[in-house]
Amino acid sequence: MEIPAYLAQKLPEIAEHWPELHDLFVPKQVPAGTTLLAEGDVATTGFIVVHGALRLWHNSDGRDITLQFFFENQVVSSFESFYLGQPSGFSIESFEESAVLMLSKADFDRIRQKYPTIEPAITRFVCERFIAYRNIFFDQLQHSPVERYQQLAADEPEIIARVPLHLVASYLGMTPVSLSRIRTRLNDN
Repeated sequence: MEIPAYLAQKLPEIAEHWPELHDLFVPKQVPAGTTLLAEGDVATTGFIVVHGALRLWHNSDGRDITLQFFFENQVVSSFESFYLGQPSGFSIESFEESAVLMLSKADFDRIRQKYPTIEPAITRFVCERFIAYRNIFFDQLQHSPVERYQQLAADEPEIIARVPLHLVASYLGMTPVSLSRIRTRLNDN
């Protein structure tokens, strides 16, 4: 099995040791609508999307809030839960039929112990993810719904093309009806 391109790019230290590590990454096929991690459970697995699409989301008093989408070659877990062994504040769910590679927390810890030079790359990767989440949060505060949609369409057209609109609305912090109105208004101009 070849190393996923995103993993090789973001964690070249793992790519360097891939021949010894690839057996730790277990393939799994999941249908759309599969919960890979339920909010409140402890994350004991990290996932790499081989094909398909996942989302990281949170239930806020019955309201679905999507925080991030993950497509081919991207890595996802509830990182604070995975690292600290605490209950996750998020769920991870497939919204397309997907294939993932799974890495258990125990195997992740073995990799970190056997190859200590990997740790700074993992730390850098996790920090980049948290910065991305912070930027998403600030965009929600600073921009109007129309601006958020326009920015998403310009910066991440794959989300608009692949993600069901009710999930896009959840990600942008609006109702599906509001998103539909924005899209209609922009298409009419």
